[in-house]
Amino acid sequence: MDDYYGYFTERGLVLEDLKLDLTSKMGKNKYFKQPKDSAMFKAMYGHVSKEGKQYINTRSPANATNCGMGSATSQIKTYYNKSLCEYRERLRPLLKLLYNGNVKRHLSRFGLKLPPSKDMPLHTDMSYIEKYSDTLPPPRDPDDPVSYHSFSSDGSAQRYQIVLALNDSDSGWYGYPGAHLKYKEIGDELGWPGKTKRTQRIPPELMDKLDLQRIDIPSKAGQLIIWNCGIPHGNMACKNIPRLTLYINYQPDTSDTIAENIVGLGNQPKNA
Repeated sequence: MDDYYGYFTERGLVLEDLKLDLTSKMGKNKYFKQPKDSAMFKAMYGHVSKEGKQYINTRSPANATNCGMGSATSQIKTYYNKSLCEYRERLRPLLKLLYNGNVKRHLSRFGLKLPPSKDMPLHTDMSYIEKYSDTLPPPRDPDDPVSYHSFSSDGSAQRYQIVLALNDSDSGWYGYPGAHLKYKEIGDELGWPGKTKRTQRIPPELMDKLDLQRIDIPSKAGQLIIWNCGIPHGNMACKNIPRLTLYINYQPDTSDTIAENIVGLGNQPKNA
């Protein structure tokens, strides 16, 4: 969390006003809501345009990757944090089994969600492309940030997504098991939006229409959640205890490798 706190202290905040207790109910949120002229508000929401003018990112709550909370967890130095990378490396044997072959470990960040906040909008980190409605795409390049289907033509998952819970929280992961098997049905309903490098929003009403049931998994420290990229999902509302998670990203590769650069779905920082 030192990098996280440093993001705010570098912007004029005092460390004592930033520290979080990840083990008990959050009585007072020092992060939001904040007066618009406060240093905290400007750190989370204050941005500068290409023309040099300051503007306010009004997205709420402040835990998205394009606002201050997300920026604090998505700093370049966080992706390259040696101890976190070594920790993720321990999961390589598991991912080799899941992908049934060699894998590349990508650089990734951690996530933090604070109360009070709502469910993250339902989405997939996958594109719905009409030409793949009846034919599976070939295995993707491990450095390609786009997932084109739930599965590849060799029968393996195009991408597994993984989070490791770092504390107990009333917030957690929610998703719709079985939706990754309904690529064509969902694509038809969405009108086949095509290739995208950003998350694909999914209307919850569509899940109801397809008789898919939502499950909620509150965070438990040490719990690993793995899902196919074709499963619509999000993180749950956070009402009491902050949610801290570690993102883990492995992709199939021709040999066991480690990424040297940050690769992601359009919401990662550019390498220095």
